[in-house]
Amino acid sequence: MRKRRALSRLAPEFEGANLGDERRSKRLARIAEALDRDPGSGFPQSLGSEAELEAFYRFINNDGFDARAVLEPHIRATLKRARDAGDVIVVHDTTLVEYSNNSPRTGLGPTMASGRQGFLAHASLVLRGDGQPLGLSHLETLTRSGKKRRSRKNTSKVIREDRNRESLRWVRAVESLEERRDGLFEAIHVTDAEGDFFEFLAGLHDQSSRFVIRAGQLDRIVGEDGERASLRSVVDGIQARVHREAPLSERKDPRRWVAEAAKRKHPPRSARVARLAIGATRIDIRKTKYSDVRALPFAINIVRVWEPDPPEGESAIEWVLLTTEDVSTRRALERVVDIYRLRWTIEEFFKALKTGCSLEKRQITSYDALCKVLAVLAPIAYRLLLLRAIHRNDPTAPPTAGFSRTELHLLTSAPATKGRTAPANMDDALMLLARLGGHLKQNGPPGWQTLGRGYDRLLMLRLGWELARKRPPQCDQS
Repeated sequence: MRKRRALSRLAPEFEGANLGDERRSKRLARIAEALDRDPGSGFPQSLGSEAELEAFYRFINNDGFDARAVLEPHIRATLKRARDAGDVIVVHDTTLVEYSNNSPRTGLGPTMASGRQGFLAHASLVLRGDGQPLGLSHLETLTRSGKKRRSRKNTSKVIREDRNRESLRWVRAVESLEERRDGLFEAIHVTDAEGDFFEFLAGLHDQSSRFVIRAGQLDRIVGEDGERASLRSVVDGIQARVHREAPLSERKDPRRWVAEAAKRKHPPRSARVARLAIGATRIDIRKTKYSDVRALPFAINIVRVWEPDPPEGESAIEWVLLTTEDVSTRRALERVVDIYRLRWTIEEFFKALKTGCSLEKRQITSYDALCKVLAVLAPIAYRLLLLRAIHRNDPTAPPTAGFSRTELHLLTSAPATKGRTAPANMDDALMLLARLGGHLKQNGPPGWQTLGRGYDRLLMLRLGWELARKRPPQCDQS
């Protein structure tokens, strides 16, 4: 059994950054360590002095390097962890990073919300098979212009000819990993329904990539047993081979500005344990009329996951999954479903980034500088996510699986937790961390904001402890 190790320090996630000047690389390491000690606070509080704050602003506004150079060492560290794991899941998704229009910011684009501006961040999160995060293999940002530069009747033609269109971010994300994987580990790519377009699927097939992708185009024409039919009709004919129960989290009403189509696709629901049916078949995927990609039909497996008898007043659950993975046995079917269910982990990463690291509260005035801030905060968000994942995977694991011995000592010595019993496992340790962040037990499980505050304070305590140990003894002059 692999020996559990405490969380490593952040410095290795930034070592070796090629920023064109060794002094910039050293500055990056100092900035990362400062923000790691206090990820949720503003830059003035985290950096500690006017001189350090001024140096930070010079750093993020420097045109001599870009955000990709800042993140590259973390990506290399992620790929190394993937090689050690051997088999990984790579979850791809996009989040909208928004700011108000109250403060002038250059380079951002409009969003769907009135009075807001922002950019898209597309990330690829690498996970071990048990869901433990290993880091990012890709991160890119995009902005929207908000201009309608084409008429509806010519939309499909213009989109196909646009080599900078948004949808190609999915292609670039997969290619960035496949080009560097070099056969040293196996990867299964996972996306939601946005990844269901022929150009993406054909590219995955051509490079023999493995995937589990939620189908979004159920009206497409596919082949089954030599006959052509809509995917919807094929899916409706799938018979249940497996039944299982799965917990479903609550989904609240979406914000008012969310498109009606999105509201219909993701209706609100209450938290419940759903009894699901699972079945599968094999189909041929064919080029759609919206694609100019020259590719022959190719065979993939379809897994349908549905709720035959939803509770009264609740919308039935249905996932249709396109996959290269085996579906021949009960265990294989359940494995495909479990792989897709790991997709939620990237949503947690985005919460760690936005709430735990306060990405959307940063008072930075340009898009380029915000991209560099994102590149610095992303590895910190990964560390927060890793801490929670270690706890979720095995709450009874020794507390040293997530904390150093010094940190465990500080967890029981801080004013907010002093006198409490030393943690016996990860569950105890995480609750102490939440308590350090102001969590009250009667308020339920701690959220990202509380854990972020607790992590801030623990790292500040660790800094004070390390400084005190390095300080030479003082003679008593009294």
